[in-house]
Amino acid sequence: MTETIIRAYRYALDPTPAQTEILHRYATASRCGFNFALGMKVAAYERWRADRNHLMAQGMNKAQATKKAPKVAMPNRNQTQADWRATRGQPFTGPLLPGQERPMPFAWWEGVNNRAYYTAFEDADTAWKNWLDSLAGRRPPMGFPRFKRRGRTRESFRIVHSLAKPDIRFEGPRRLRIPGGGGQPAFTVRLHQSPRDLTRLITTGQAVITSMTVARDGHRWHASVLARIEEELPTRPTRRQQAAGRVGVDLGVKSALVLSDPLTLHARQAPTLTLDNPRLLANTARKLARAQRTMARRFVKGAPQQSQGYQEARSKVAKLHAQLAARRATTQHLITKRLVQSYAEIALETLNTKGMTRSAKGTADKPGRNVRQKAGLNKAILDIGFAEIHRQIEYKARWHAVTLAHVPTFFPSSKSCHQCGWIHTGQTLKDREFHCEACGMIMDRDANAAHNIKKHAQPDQPQRPVQSPGAGAATPVDCM
Repeated sequence: MTETIIRAYRYALDPTPAQTEILHRYATASRCGFNFALGMKVAAYERWRADRNHLMAQGMNKAQATKKAPKVAMPNRNQTQADWRATRGQPFTGPLLPGQERPMPFAWWEGVNNRAYYTAFEDADTAWKNWLDSLAGRRPPMGFPRFKRRGRTRESFRIVHSLAKPDIRFEGPRRLRIPGGGGQPAFTVRLHQSPRDLTRLITTGQAVITSMTVARDGHRWHASVLARIEEELPTRPTRRQQAAGRVGVDLGVKSALVLSDPLTLHARQAPTLTLDNPRLLANTARKLARAQRTMARRFVKGAPQQSQGYQEARSKVAKLHAQLAARRATTQHLITKRLVQSYAEIALETLNTKGMTRSAKGTADKPGRNVRQKAGLNKAILDIGFAEIHRQIEYKARWHAVTLAHVPTFFPSSKSCHQCGWIHTGQTLKDREFHCEACGMIMDRDANAAHNIKKHAQPDQPQRPVQSPGAGAATPVDCM
């Protein structure tokens, strides 16, 4: 069955120093464009809130004042774009200090493709909508949209193009063309990896590039090319998957994954039931702490510009974080890929990762207990990435005709005997083995949980195998 899939291909860039300056300029334009759009929204919101507060001062309660306050039109992307075009070439009209020259606003727009900040306007609209949806209860709670601060925000920009006249394309075996703008021509950047998988699909007419996101991760720039692909997806699992059947997966901290049935990660390794926790953060902690101390020592508070030594120390910290993220992503993609290729049905727990990693410090009136121990557990859970593993299994399962099954969030998988169903109500986290007092079974608690998940999970409703991991979050192994 042929389906349309949106898939991201992520490539490491090897720009020249001049091209690096252009990428920095594009990222600055995107950041400033986002702040410009968000500033217009915040100004409109403040006008509405001032009217509401005025009604509350007259005696109305908050609900009545919110309903009676005059409506204020929230500027969308088109209005933001029109206002920006009208003001980008005009100087500031406010008062000047003695000897100060009248500055020109939006100096970042010159030499940048217009679509780099048009997409930033769209991102501001999305951020604002997400906040409103969280207030209405249509999505998990999130805070008020924040401005992107220079030096604190990840450098990135996104460019879209017309499918009739594509500006984003590959030129040569390892070259990516990035559109120019503002009087600057387009330029081609060398890639570290060969894009032959995507170029082959483009040549045969099976794929078209829709957009591109370029971002700096530590010391290296990456480009995530989003493509719309016409792909023949399987309608049922392969014979090998059908023969393997269902597998139960239990995520944990001591062992990253414990399976009810064996899984082969590498061709030269024997199948295993337990995948050890790589403890990537713990293995990098000493280097990271030393680099952060060096950066802290070289920071001069109140200085208009930090020293070259501070910039070097900061770059080293960013490089360690980028390496840590890359290793974590590689491990997650390898595990999820092998799972969907090996089994016809995958049984998982329905985990509330946000609730599991909530802080235990409590409040001043009701302080929490074992705060440091809980903080260490939270860090270990986030290091493995429970939610990311679930997300990758979900979209990759659609590509391989794999059925997903789940057990409820509070199902006692670790406290129930998978053979007779007896529940050990007194079991604690310190008990690493499950002892069944009814049938006498003794087994590792995580292995017993994996068998319970396999036995009691209910299949999800079937979904159309069409969607993707999304732009920006994709990695090279998404294409596997």
